[in-house]
Amino acid sequence: MKTKTLIISVFLSGTILFFPDGDTFAAERTLWLNKCASCHDGKTAPPAESLVEKYKTIEDFTKAVQTKGHKGMNILKSSLPLLKKIAQELGIKELQEK
Repeated sequence: MKTKTLIISVFLSGTILFFPDGDTFAAERTLWLNKCASCHDGKTAPPAESLVEKYKTIEDFTKAVQTKGHKGMNILKSSLPLLKKIAQELGIKELQEK
């Protein structure tokens, strides 16, 4: 067991060294990681990837959170700027005019 832990630790520390500052997943998605990722793990709530596939625009995403969001998301429902920032971190696009 100690060997397995050591191998995993060395791998993770080596992986971190290869990413320059600002290029890591954590640097790109700080709000998502701090506010959403613990529940949106694919078991408790849908993961980020499925949300990006389901909601094509930030407006769709924010409207869905505000109207259909689980009661655990009530704290976010009233904060439209925060919801927009989270959607941007996920890579959901702004509504494009035709």
